[in-house]
Amino acid sequence: MILGGFYDRLKAYRAEGGSAEGAELEACVEATVEALLSSETDARRPGMLLGKIQSGKTRAFLGIIASAFDNGFDVAVVLTKGTKTLAQQTVNRISREYSVFRDAEELAVFDIMNVPNLTDWEIDGHKLIFVAKKEANNMRRLVKLFAETHPRLRAKRVLIVDDEADFASIRFTKKKGSDDIEQGRIADRIDELRRELSNPAVLQVTATPYSLYLQPDEYERPEGENFTFEPKRPVFTQIVPIHGGYVGGDEYFGEHDEEAPEYYLWHPVSEDELTALKKEDRRRVRTDEALSSPRTEALRHALVTFVTAAALRRLQQKMEGAPPKRYSMIVHVETARASHAWQHTVAKEIIDGMAAAARANDVIFDQLVERSIDDLARSVTAGGWNMPDRAQLLREVREAFVKGGVVTERVNSDNDVQALLDENAELRLRTPFNVFIGGQILDRGITVPNLLAFFYGRSPKKMQQDTVLQHARMYGARPRADLAVSRFYTTPSNYGTLKRIHEFDSALRHAFLTGAHDRGVAFVMKDESNRVVPCAPSKILVSNIVSLRPNAALVPFGFQTKSRTELSRIGANLSKLIPTAALESGDPVEVTCEEAVALLSGIEPSVTFEGGYNFDWEAARAAIEYYSKIASPPASRGGCWLYAVTGRTMSRKRTGGRFSDSPLSYQERTAFRSLPGSLPILALLQQEGSEEDGWRGAPFWWPVLVAPARSVPSIFATSVRELEAGEEDDD
Repeated sequence: MILGGFYDRLKAYRAEGGSAEGAELEACVEATVEALLSSETDARRPGMLLGKIQSGKTRAFLGIIASAFDNGFDVAVVLTKGTKTLAQQTVNRISREYSVFRDAEELAVFDIMNVPNLTDWEIDGHKLIFVAKKEANNMRRLVKLFAETHPRLRAKRVLIVDDEADFASIRFTKKKGSDDIEQGRIADRIDELRRELSNPAVLQVTATPYSLYLQPDEYERPEGENFTFEPKRPVFTQIVPIHGGYVGGDEYFGEHDEEAPEYYLWHPVSEDELTALKKEDRRRVRTDEALSSPRTEALRHALVTFVTAAALRRLQQKMEGAPPKRYSMIVHVETARASHAWQHTVAKEIIDGMAAAARANDVIFDQLVERSIDDLARSVTAGGWNMPDRAQLLREVREAFVKGGVVTERVNSDNDVQALLDENAELRLRTPFNVFIGGQILDRGITVPNLLAFFYGRSPKKMQQDTVLQHARMYGARPRADLAVSRFYTTPSNYGTLKRIHEFDSALRHAFLTGAHDRGVAFVMKDESNRVVPCAPSKILVSNIVSLRPNAALVPFGFQTKSRTELSRIGANLSKLIPTAALESGDPVEVTCEEAVALLSGIEPSVTFEGGYNFDWEAARAAIEYYSKIASPPASRGGCWLYAVTGRTMSRKRTGGRFSDSPLSYQERTAFRSLPGSLPILALLQQEGSEEDGWRGAPFWWPVLVAPARSVPSIFATSVRELEAGEEDDD
């Protein structure tokens, strides 16, 4: 590695701005460039820079470009998602961070749509960066730049940085009425660019790499297909380190108790309310009921709590002698513009209703704000922060509504976004209380500063994990004091899906960090045709994903038991299957895989789930079989630990109203870590099931499947389907 040039000066510039590089990020940058330069890396094989949502991936790849310029690269091409917003944001970011090189006449940055006729002075005397949207006209101009306009550039060492590399860069479609496959236009153009260059290097950058890792090393083009496939599967992966201020899936979907502020992040939203918000219907939502309608209860609470939270933080900042910040909230329920207009109307009616109630000293104003203060007080206290004076906070919230400080904006097209951007190409915060209502334009890349509330309602029948994870705009750098008043509003069904997706993502990341990615991450898919197709025609669409890390558990919750008669019959059958030794010893005993699967299947009919809650029994059975018969060492394969105890009295719901979801104690989970071998553990916890605890008044067995402590991360997919010809994915 050669140091002392672009990258050293970039680090110095960042440090002067109060954002020093950090040893971990510097090591990531250096390791990535070394891998790109390695003689063992085919120049036509991409590398992967894997980061989390809004975790600093752009900062990392800008460092990599600078270091690459120090090590023989002359040109960088940065491909962004196909929106004007992200292209502008990227150009502004590069120009700002590389200003010292530009001012020294060492580097030039161009949007591909505005490249002048380059001179020899520019081509030979400067490092060049071209930013292009992954859009047909941009990509056509980019290829033409190297192939026709300035062919001298083809011989230079070029680094292609494909930002959000799983978006548009990979797409296959079936021709209508035929089984023939053709590649998407953008992917085709990227491959064409790679073929035009003499010695390119490709760096894929994303937080959602699933479809990329499932690409083939090579693709034999069947006769009649008219595209040439350039390999897209990463040949190496570098992990972007997580900085100390990052808030992500661990906070929103990890295991937290009432003593942690993270426990209070999620607020359930009913399916009925989402339905009412997706399409205008004055029979469901009436203007005169803006502050009382049960159809908009969660949105109303979300809006009032957001304003209260922002006012609370601003009071805290004033007490600390710091300048008060402005804050934002996102409402992201549907992609259709008509839906945004309706949601904007409903939100405005709630905000206007609160303003009118405040002016009239209507008691309902105080009631709604007091409820929000009570909500926030729990998490603020749990985090160890002081609550401002309640009366003063109430006055601040009243003033926010009365003076029109709560503003709403619809964000659903490039034109809308362009008008809303600040000088950093981020959404402008006009007042201390900003509510943005929109669709797909809010999905990837766009920065929404100081986000405190996210009202999320996207709920297609099949959720693509990469697309859905990109919706998580609530991730990013957040002060802990902001986290204590942040809230996430969605249905139990959506929350469960997002939690599973987070677990999948964490398991994949863990596999790379531990070096287990080549053997420990199991993608179980059904390939009926046996044809080598790396993904569904557009991308891989996988549903019912279940992820297990070592000692992690699959736990059904959100259910009610069947009738006493049914439980009696089911219990009698199960008593014949549970070994006496397991009940008498109180310790785990080894049973066969088949016996464990039979027990789990026997318990399945004993419960029914509430709306929005479910449990993938088939995946749980598959997990037992996988750990028992595939992942375990040959000498112990075919077995499963069974832990069965009676006399438990867990309530159906916790004090705060959430369903109980931890029937297995921390001590029991810890004890499982010491079990010999690498077999799965099926824990059966017989509950007394009393009516006082919210059950049906009869005993039942509550199962928990625990992954072996000495296992590697595993991902199960219980259903996979191909996208039908002509069907579009959700990106």
